[in-house]
Amino acid sequence: MKFSKFQVDKHVLTVVVWLLSISTTTAQGLQIGDPIISVEVKPILNYTADSARLTDFVGSKALLIDFWFTACASCIESFPKLDSIQKEFKDDLNILLVTFETKEKTLRTFNTINRIKHVKLPSVVADTLLHLIFPHASAPHEIWIGKDGKIKAITDHTSINRENIRSLIASEKLNLPLKKDNMEYSLFDPLIKNIDLNKMFKYNIISSHQPGLPASNGMYIHPDNGFLRAQATNVHFQNLYVMAYGQWGKGFNYSRLIIEKTALERLKETKNQQNAFCYDSWWRDTTRAKACSEMQDELDRFFNLTSYSEKRKVPCIVLRQISTKKRFISTAPAGREETYYEKDTLFLENVYLKYPVETVLNFGRYPWSPFQFFDETGYEERVSIRLPKKFESITQVNRFLQDFDLEVIMEERWLDVVIIKDNEKP
Repeated sequence: MKFSKFQVDKHVLTVVVWLLSISTTTAQGLQIGDPIISVEVKPILNYTADSARLTDFVGSKALLIDFWFTACASCIESFPKLDSIQKEFKDDLNILLVTFETKEKTLRTFNTINRIKHVKLPSVVADTLLHLIFPHASAPHEIWIGKDGKIKAITDHTSINRENIRSLIASEKLNLPLKKDNMEYSLFDPLIKNIDLNKMFKYNIISSHQPGLPASNGMYIHPDNGFLRAQATNVHFQNLYVMAYGQWGKGFNYSRLIIEKTALERLKETKNQQNAFCYDSWWRDTTRAKACSEMQDELDRFFNLTSYSEKRKVPCIVLRQISTKKRFISTAPAGREETYYEKDTLFLENVYLKYPVETVLNFGRYPWSPFQFFDETGYEERVSIRLPKKFESITQVNRFLQDFDLEVIMEERWLDVVIIKDNEKP
């Protein structure tokens, strides 16, 4: 069957025309004051249908779109608050989560992290279209849409509170800080443009918060030119010192940063990002040890601090084998990976041991997350184990782990710690 051009869905035609228009400009997407487009969004989890029009979520209700991804800690921490707000304003507000990640990865995240497993907000997964309509470089990214279908604000998650939600519902003017990401930023380019890397031997910049850049940091060899690079955008000063002392990517627990109280108070994190910093250094033909030493000196001068490393006894949690049987080894079919709850038990099937160790035990599920964690099993393949749904004690955890020839112990070990002292005295 052939269709005439007059039989084409007018909404689809509108989207095509709009996409063509932004492709020839700067592709900034819809802005404050623009009406949203009646595009089809799918697939949608926790919704009455697998798909819907974006305009279906407005009219009798206002709409808050929350863009997120599974590795975004701030995104995850916002979900309980969003869920609470949705329940409180259910007659006047819709909240729609949107991620580019797959349905399987999304479900695994919600089923694994205890504090969000009760959240059942409608969630668009494997999205590309909404990310094109509302382009951004970092998350959380919030689009505030009134009952009239027009965009009222574009913010980060810090603007989400009940007062602002009430104003959105009441169609009052929202004077919220605009989140405008720098879409031209590239992780692989220097923060200062127009630097000729072929003529550069050393490059360094430290700055305050730069609007529009995502929070990120790392220390690595640049794949294109071989420079050693330490890079961070919009992070707290502790992140920079972890890199400077060669601990980035090594599972360094922040309890091993011993920071003087006055320094913490002076450089504490603020809502307006006043104490978020950017750092960018490139070294040609140098060792990592020398680069770290230079970075330590640069940070100390910039922040007016004194820092050094020393050995101290530190309380640690250690995961180890208690038998040669290795009953933790997974026998599940290849490709099958599951995480789910039954009553008071968390089941981890066919996952890497690193996953439950670092994500479940050490990254906030239990009260002992402030301690340095060591996996001393030496096992790097997939495992199937069970853990308690809610932590009560080390003894309780070991009752689960003993069935898999594993245990965790608490002990003090001599470890390198970083001492940071304030040079500015009151």
